[in-house]
Amino acid sequence: MHSFQAQSNDVLSFFSGAGGFSYGFALSGLKPVCGAEVDKDACETYERNVGSDCHNVDLSSIDPGYFRRISGGRAPFAVIGGPPCQGFSTAGSRDSSDPRNRLIFNYLNIVDHLRPRWFIFENVEGLLTSGHGVAVFSLVKEFIRIGYSVRVQKVNLAAYGVPQTRKRVLIIGNSLGVDFEFPEETHSYASGKSKKHSGKPFAPTLDEALAGLPMAGKSRQEKINYSSDIPANEFDQEMRQGNNGGTLTEHFQNVDIKDAEMYSLLRAGQTMKDLPQEHWHESFKRRAFRRVQDGTPTEKRGGAPSGVKRLTGDLQSLTITGAASREFIHPHENRPLTIRECARIQTFPDAYLFSGNAASVIQQIGNAVPPLAASVFARHLEALDGKFGSGVELPRKGAARLLGYLLTEASGMSEALQKTESLLRGIQQQQLEFDEL
Repeated sequence: MHSFQAQSNDVLSFFSGAGGFSYGFALSGLKPVCGAEVDKDACETYERNVGSDCHNVDLSSIDPGYFRRISGGRAPFAVIGGPPCQGFSTAGSRDSSDPRNRLIFNYLNIVDHLRPRWFIFENVEGLLTSGHGVAVFSLVKEFIRIGYSVRVQKVNLAAYGVPQTRKRVLIIGNSLGVDFEFPEETHSYASGKSKKHSGKPFAPTLDEALAGLPMAGKSRQEKINYSSDIPANEFDQEMRQGNNGGTLTEHFQNVDIKDAEMYSLLRAGQTMKDLPQEHWHESFKRRAFRRVQDGTPTEKRGGAPSGVKRLTGDLQSLTITGAASREFIHPHENRPLTIRECARIQTFPDAYLFSGNAASVIQQIGNAVPPLAASVFARHLEALDGKFGSGVELPRKGAARLLGYLLTEASGMSEALQKTESLLRGIQQQQLEFDEL
């Protein structure tokens, strides 16, 4: 049992990365009092932009009491964070024994020690089927055991106005014993296979997200001025806020003539496999042929290689990753996206300054929670909590429990996801049996 602690309205951020999650909370008036991140470059990026301390520590080994002392021993309003997800990512090998997967339980241990009223845990959709569903099942059971009522949901952040399809798993929990729902979706979206026409306005398209940006420079040292002082649309206006100098960093691409010629052959939506083989990169050839020649087990192959892909301007972007500035080709120009364009698609404002070399920066951007989506969830927690004058009454459920889950909106469910659903349904069945006693 945990002893009673005085409560505070503090937010603490863990596995903070470049600060996307935290910056979104700050936009809603809930700036975290501190962050924690093992990557030094990301930690510096966080401090430059969020404006609070970022502790450059390894959360897999640090004593959680370290942060309890920072919070003054008071239970914070919320803990937010997304542990590294490479072990779960559909772009990787999806190895459930990957040691990085243990970091999800380090997050749980932090929640257990700090006892926030709310927490939001973010991860990639691969978490749902990792270890045949045992990873998320075990995590949910542990959150309940330590006294939190939780909801598990796969969301596409495009439904909250982000100009890309970005499927993520969110687990939200509270120690107040109250039921709640996820925030209502605000947008429809269409980005290739990911589509949802909900009658709501569409999230900004890729063209709309990039509108107002000038021609890219040739080197990272260049600072580029906007081509016009007048924003092209509402999204452009939002991204320009705070960029008082009117110049852009990280907006460069230096493409050689041979690659530019190759990119010119790609139509919207086409990938390297649509090109004649003489244009295939050596790494793409190895990956393409390996999948059929070396007997690599299906579960170890990762996603089908696409090499490069021309994005479609009148749809939302594909998911921004650490490879986006190499592999995603601009919808209208014969070059990959710039780092700044990737940051915009992730809803980082143009004034956001990143630390580290180019490879480090694009990785920070690809790993981040989009600030725009984070701000939606921050406002939602404010309303739910009722501590901020909202007056919202929440139905009390008493004992900690699994309040509900949504693993997919598709009509069908894969065999792997069915196993996860069966495990979570078992938790709810046990709760029903206990309630009937």
